[in-house]
Amino acid sequence: MNIKIKRMKHEKSLLHRLALPVCKICEDYKLMKIKASLTSMKRPNVILILLLGFAVPVSGRAQAEETHEFDEYSGVIGDLPVGMVLSISDGTITQGSHYYYRKYLKDIPLKGVAAGELHLTEPGGGTFILHYIDNKSTPVSADNSTGLMGTWANNGKTLPVKLTHDGAGNYAPGHRYADLTNEGDAHFEARIQGFYDGVLANKPDATSQSISFPLRVNTPDGHYMIIHNATELKQKWGLIFSAAWLRALAATSPHDLPVLKGHAMIGAGLAFFGPKGLEVVNTIR
Repeated sequence: MNIKIKRMKHEKSLLHRLALPVCKICEDYKLMKIKASLTSMKRPNVILILLLGFAVPVSGRAQAEETHEFDEYSGVIGDLPVGMVLSISDGTITQGSHYYYRKYLKDIPLKGVAAGELHLTEPGGGTFILHYIDNKSTPVSADNSTGLMGTWANNGKTLPVKLTHDGAGNYAPGHRYADLTNEGDAHFEARIQGFYDGVLANKPDATSQSISFPLRVNTPDGHYMIIHNATELKQKWGLIFSAAWLRALAATSPHDLPVLKGHAMIGAGLAFFGPKGLEVVNTIR
């Protein structure tokens, strides 16, 4: 089956699981069809609720640059968690392809070729030799794959690599968030990373700097509350950020996030960020 058809079917199935409440600037509830590439939802027990309705300017610079379709992966090199973003055109790894270690969140550019196996190189001399696999780790073609497996080597050291395909997106390198902001990726993600670090460190004051108040907090029973300011955030902190929610957040990465209808999503719908910061949280009990 063609890989694009597979993704379309996967995205369609995910849409049925989305409950879409109004944006905070809208008056009525409405359902909207989302036309965006989704990453795989690794925690289906998380209720995915997206606020819609913004008319968001698109970066003129991003529009002027050539866009590519990027496949996105997460997994491990040895026992180190990593993410990888790859774009392949005519058997060549194109600009914007990279990988990063979750501990550092620093993109490491990749070049190389894809002819059955993927042979990738990085500036520091590291090399990947990868092949496509299915859910049983059996070698398959790209169209039928669910991930990549192989090795990474550098300076005489070789480590196993296993990556899961999370989704795909089409954007210009450095402007994956062009649907919601004119800022470059690093600038936009700085707020997300500030929120991520602040909430995991249990620091309400630092966390509030990355929130675009009023903040909407959706609960699993279909209700919601509005947090208007930093003072209210402190008062409701434990109700919003439960131990289960924090564990789920810690298992994610605040980098290379998928964009759904003008919002960047972290985790399988744990939270959604707009142009100026966090706008929606979906709680977990």
